Amino acid sequence: MALADIKAKIKADSQAQIKALEAENDAKVREISRKVNAEIKEVQDSYAARLSKEEPEVLRRREIVAELDGRRIDLGVRQKLVGEAFEASLKQMTELSPDKYVKFADSLMKQAVVTGKEVVFVGKNEKHLDQRWLDGYNSANNTSLTLSAEKLPISGGFVLRDEKIDTNCSWDMLLAAAREDIETEVVKRLFA
Repeated sequence: MALADIKAKIKADSQAQIKALEAENDAKVREISRKVNAEIKEVQDSYAARLSKEEPEVLRRREIVAELDGRRIDLGVRQKLVGEAFEASLKQMTELSPDKYVKFADSLMKQAVVTGKEVVFVGKNEKHLDQRWLDGYNSANNTSLTLSAEKLPISGGFVLRDEKIDTNCSWDMLLAAAREDIETEVVKRLFA
């Protein structure tokens, strides 16, 4: 065999091997593609099945969250209205007629006085509880209370101080204490 024939035979054999390898590789690629596509379909099917199972639960949870948000907003509105009701009560207390205002303060003072020598603090904008009122109270009740020059940031009423013990009889404190006791009833009346 001549050299040219040997080269041609080697080339032909190489081409045949290349075609055989390409065919084998194509078969492997098709097999891998088939397996990958099967896995993709399996994953998609499992997600679709899982979604169909979980969708009602997800929707139920969304409804629960929406209901909770609605209740939270409703509660906020109710709390605001209750707060406004108590603010209106505070305003009414500060706007009592001078006679009723002083009588109410006198009755609170009688309950709060312990030694009869306490110091009385009133609010910055106090109109009715002044030295004249305190002098009248002292002579009527045989006490020697003194009015402090220091004014407190209260809406009305007074704070009675005996050394280091304060008895807060301000309208703000009275309403705060009453609020704890009657808030439930106010809510029932406002939203019944």
